[in-house]
Amino acid sequence: MTRQALIEQILRQVYGTQPSDDASITPGLVNQMINQGIGLMVKQNYKEAIQLDGVGYVNNSFYLTYKGLAVSLDEQFIWKVNLPQIPIAIGKNEGISTLQFKSTEGEISKPVVWLSQDQVTYFQSLQQPTGKILAYQQGDHVYVYSTLILNQYTATITIVSGGDSTNLSSTLNIPDDYIPGIVDYVVKSLSQARLQIQDAANDGSDAIRTA
Repeated sequence: MTRQALIEQILRQVYGTQPSDDASITPGLVNQMINQGIGLMVKQNYKEAIQLDGVGYVNNSFYLTYKGLAVSLDEQFIWKVNLPQIPIAIGKNEGISTLQFKSTEGEISKPVVWLSQDQVTYFQSLQQPTGKILAYQQGDHVYVYSTLILNQYTATITIVSGGDSTNLSSTLNIPDDYIPGIVDYVVKSLSQARLQIQDAANDGSDAIRTA
């Protein structure tokens, strides 16, 4: 299912018909709330895994791989990769699966070893694992510790993602059985917003009319 198709489905459910061109709920707003709904469904899947298997994880269907990401120097021996989006906050750093580096000749490195934020505060005082590249994520960046010149490489990263939210024609990277949960969240939120009393008078006052 594309994002555009899901947006149209949600708008029809909110309005009960095809919304008019001047509808107050825009496709952009629905798209934004879909992203929020995706986060809720990923966490729901994580909780279900704990209940069923006793171990927290996210189903492979939620993961998406991005290739050809640029690597830049942040500080000495610290490199930075800009992520296409902020990973969904599950576990300590489980929103990201793997990060590897690819040379111009097509050679691919081993996956990095992820550090939690707690480990970042003390790992430099410990013996470093031989031949391993260490990394940690903050916001929409990944910071990588390496003596290699990594800006000669591109990064390939696999993260929990609903897909490209800037392209409404893109495929929504969510299993079909979790789509109803997203629809339910967005429709309820938007329906409640429509029921709020509006300030219908453009008189410079922000008081809401109640009659």
